[in-house]
Amino acid sequence: MKFDKRLVIMITDKNGSKYINVSMVFRYIIMYVILTLITLTIFAYVSITVINSEIREIRHKNSFISMEYVRMQNQNADLNNEVEQKKEETILVGEKIEDLEDKIGIPKDSQLENLDNVESPDFSLVSRIDTAQITALQKVFLLKLIPNGVPLQHYSRISAPFGMRMHPILHILRFHAGIDLATKVGTPVYASADGVVDYANNGYNGGYGKLVKISHSFGFRTYYAHLSKILVQAGEFVKKGQTIAYSGTTGASTGPHLHYEIRFLGKPINPIGFIRWDLGNFDDIFTKERNIAWQSLLVIINRLMTKSPEPPLS
Repeated sequence: MKFDKRLVIMITDKNGSKYINVSMVFRYIIMYVILTLITLTIFAYVSITVINSEIREIRHKNSFISMEYVRMQNQNADLNNEVEQKKEETILVGEKIEDLEDKIGIPKDSQLENLDNVESPDFSLVSRIDTAQITALQKVFLLKLIPNGVPLQHYSRISAPFGMRMHPILHILRFHAGIDLATKVGTPVYASADGVVDYANNGYNGGYGKLVKISHSFGFRTYYAHLSKILVQAGEFVKKGQTIAYSGTTGASTGPHLHYEIRFLGKPINPIGFIRWDLGNFDDIFTKERNIAWQSLLVIINRLMTKSPEPPLS
């Protein structure tokens, strides 16, 4: 018969004796140690897995940031090249304008130095326009040919101005090439100047929805978008104030309004000054809108309207 070798500890007090089996204590201790080691192992495994996952995510983000940095550097280089190109184009345009002014007899800045208000930043432009001697008839003529006034029967407010804004649908920062005039669906839309309809389409048109484009004199063009119904067709001549469509909310639109654009030589310009332009503040547009060579335009119109008719051939 085999006997287990065990150590038994007896503790005696007034209440009696207690016995402790040492081999059972060792078993409990070993069991606790093993459980502790298993717990630590699991914790270490989970921690390492989480850390490795975070390291991979950080590496991915670092790779993405590096790619974005390279892209932004390339974009910045392209923008710098465009700026330099625009500077060269501006110099060339300035030289062409000076040549045109020489031909039509407009004095240069150096010839106007003895006049008053030389220190005014608008002196050169105002002085040149004054030489055109615009009559009331010529003003009315200009206001018929160049977009002006509100192209709607009525509107409640400007719901989106010209310039950079947060796109209401895409939720990204994007350039807004016109202004949005909030109005009810079915409000009559007017041509803002005499011209020719060169585009009238009922499709989606890149988010414009139903869209009308009108070409006007002297390089101006207007866009009327998100329409509900179009009344004109491409190739049709229209007069200022003629109803060309009705407002709506077609295309990429969050509510009924008219999206109105004015473009000069293909580039969008802020329509707000032209909407407020009339005979009462006729001169304001010349100082507010600097991207148009008004002096050359007004002198040419002046000469055309004051030129004596040639006698008929006998």
